Amino acid sequence: MSNSPNGSTHSASGRDNPAGNSPSTMINRRNSRESPMPFYEIPSWVENVPSRIINDAKQSLRDMPTTRPYTPRDDSRYTLGKLNHEPTSLSIASTDYETESRPGSSRPTEVQRRASKGLSTGLPDPVAPIVPTRLSKLNHQPSQDETLSNGTKAIVQPKFRATQNNRPAQNEASSNGTNITAQTKPPLPANHQRSSASSSASSQHQNSQSSKDESSEDNLIWKHEIDPLIETMITAYKKNHYEQYDQTCNDLYKALLEHNFFTKKNNKKRGELLKTLFSFIGSDNPIIKFHVVRLSLAFQVSSTNNLRNIIRVIADLSSNKENDHFFLETNIIDLLFDTIERIDTQQNLESTTYFCTALKNLTVNNELIGLISQKNPFPLLDAILKNLLQLKDQTDLHRQLRDCLIPLTDGLRNLAENDINRREFLTYDIINHLTFILKYFTDKSHGDLMKNVARILSKLTQHTDCCLKLVQCSSCYRSFLKILIKHESNQPLIVRVCFILGNMMAKSEDARMTFMKDSHALQTLTKLLHSYIQLDSLVLKPEKLDNDETTSQDIDNVDDANLNQFRSIENVINKVIRVLSNLAIAQENGLTIIRRDDCIDLLFKLLKTPSQHSEELLVHVLMALNNLSYYDDPQSYIIRHAETLAQLLVKYIRNEEKMDCVVEAFRVLGNLSRAKRIRDILMKCKVDRLAIHHCRSDNIELLYAVIGVLINLTVDEDKRECLKIYDGIDSLINIFEYSIQSDWQLASLVCKALWNYCDNNYEKKDNQWLWFSDEQLKILFNLFDESLHESSLESTDDTDLDELNKQLWNEEYFPVASRLYQRLVDENKYFQTNQT
Repeated sequence: MSNSPNGSTHSASGRDNPAGNSPSTMINRRNSRESPMPFYEIPSWVENVPSRIINDAKQSLRDMPTTRPYTPRDDSRYTLGKLNHEPTSLSIASTDYETESRPGSSRPTEVQRRASKGLSTGLPDPVAPIVPTRLSKLNHQPSQDETLSNGTKAIVQPKFRATQNNRPAQNEASSNGTNITAQTKPPLPANHQRSSASSSASSQHQNSQSSKDESSEDNLIWKHEIDPLIETMITAYKKNHYEQYDQTCNDLYKALLEHNFFTKKNNKKRGELLKTLFSFIGSDNPIIKFHVVRLSLAFQVSSTNNLRNIIRVIADLSSNKENDHFFLETNIIDLLFDTIERIDTQQNLESTTYFCTALKNLTVNNELIGLISQKNPFPLLDAILKNLLQLKDQTDLHRQLRDCLIPLTDGLRNLAENDINRREFLTYDIINHLTFILKYFTDKSHGDLMKNVARILSKLTQHTDCCLKLVQCSSCYRSFLKILIKHESNQPLIVRVCFILGNMMAKSEDARMTFMKDSHALQTLTKLLHSYIQLDSLVLKPEKLDNDETTSQDIDNVDDANLNQFRSIENVINKVIRVLSNLAIAQENGLTIIRRDDCIDLLFKLLKTPSQHSEELLVHVLMALNNLSYYDDPQSYIIRHAETLAQLLVKYIRNEEKMDCVVEAFRVLGNLSRAKRIRDILMKCKVDRLAIHHCRSDNIELLYAVIGVLINLTVDEDKRECLKIYDGIDSLINIFEYSIQSDWQLASLVCKALWNYCDNNYEKKDNQWLWFSDEQLKILFNLFDESLHESSLESTDDTDLDELNKQLWNEEYFPVASRLYQRLVDENKYFQTNQT
């Protein structure tokens, strides 16, 4: 082997020289050789950690790029029948109206549009004036009058309570009718009031009188303003005058809001109006239904039965895209979210299911996705998920739970498509909840639910922050493995789970090690790969396998069942190979994989039939072999069958129609050519000429790969003359001239190749013809004069970029180039002396 100019070995091209011996001294010590190192490995004695990080982009152990499984948004909408519930048409009997004495919470109902992450929705609500913001989550329970068995009333002392999912009840309007806002303090609990009997009696007398006065005033308003609107509404309903009905209901809503009737204790009037509204609910007209549910939600209907029927109507309305304008142009979404926040999810499971159905239906509309996203529904959705998962052990509720989780995860998947929501998935515990769904719902009957979760995670894990969040969810590894084992034939699910795993393995060493700790991990991946390769062999292939983008899609619009099936199967194979490749980045994993003969043999099998596979799949196989061939282990299947692999790769580098395959094949050869027996095979196959030919390419990645192979080939004295014969020196000098302007790492590679080339004993006359021509030396010396002075580094406006450029020059280029320059000077003096 040959001496390396920077004291490091580049693709087995030379030896370490930590002592810094001069070139002349090193020439006399050529017989002192150590075992070769991979050409991309940095010697352990080089303490330049930043350089190691920078080199990650160029070294062979790298993530295999791939595309996210093709997932067109499901624009279909859920109907109530799809959830195995009753038909969508409602009758007065089915609503089973229950009289309610008062709202469960007396906070102002007109919530307006929710906090919009600092953005305005830009959608005015003609009947929704601005109202006070919400109270804090910890609030006083409003005091309520409860009728005792003897007909008398007792004052119930308010209590503090904090809720996680249910919106805490907020304080009623004060006795003078003023709303309690976020800026006003709620009344103190009863035990904090003055204890004086006289004061108490006086207070009760005043309050009683105030209530009577207020009640009298309210009755007049209701009689002269509200009742006429109700009568007009009923008349319009009976006559099917929908336009008049619509306007009247808007006026009614505005009047009730203006006079604070949504929160006052007009029990009789409120109950009569709600009963009237519920009598309309059987109508097929969406305008009728919309106003029924809007007014009912504003009155904060709280009984389980009434609430279920109201939210069911909302779900029914959302199932038709023609009704989207109701949700876009009014405050119905705010009222709905506010209602769901107040209820107990576990006690109102059916209502929650209808809400989730509505969420899914609405989020197929891009405009509604934006509107809902601005309202930040994630605290609510996070709480719902948490409460639902607490029911996982109640087997009698599993079907209801599944029916609720399917549309909920469908809606979350649609929300995940909007990038502004990514931070919300991180802020709340939603990702962790999703992994628990996969932990507890992996039966065949849960296929849609698992696929929904996989779709969400496949979208999110494309981003490093979300991916690392998932890595920390300890239960996900076993869940993913369980799915791969139990649902091997479910291609849409398998391809997404493998895509997620590939993302995790690409970004986290912890993920690589944790997944492989399971004794079934590698066995499962190998079996999965074997099954789909077998399936692929049975599929009728299209006449021409091109490399268009649809190859990576598991669903396509092409009207060719065979082509779609072929692509779908190949997509699974691609994703499984990517998982293996990224697992191998961890040395312990890599050594385990290369010793598994049946696994590596499958990759060889794919390479042996290039005409049967797309270029994308072949590139992925080659990339995986590049990572795996990094490990020079005698038990490796790759090392034991290196000759066979090398001969296979030669066929790939000769096919210039598939340049991506050419690049990857040269990379694998860069690893294999550390062994002399492989270098001999490559020379017999004239790989040296192919490599020199590709040195004229403008593909930077290809240049890195082919120069690496040339570095290895020129380790052997008998293989150096190829550079002289086939104009390889001129090609390398051209690359050098280009690279010192833009790429110090590439310039360093060229210097290593030239160092190996001139590592000859020129005292032998047979070697002297290999020396550089005068013209070549002149160009090289000029280029070294330009590039070996730090002062020649150009500055830009980007100080970070300048610092990186300087670092690369210091660590990658200068140590190699300066020693090569000195060797050329010394050897040139020798030639000049002998010639004179």
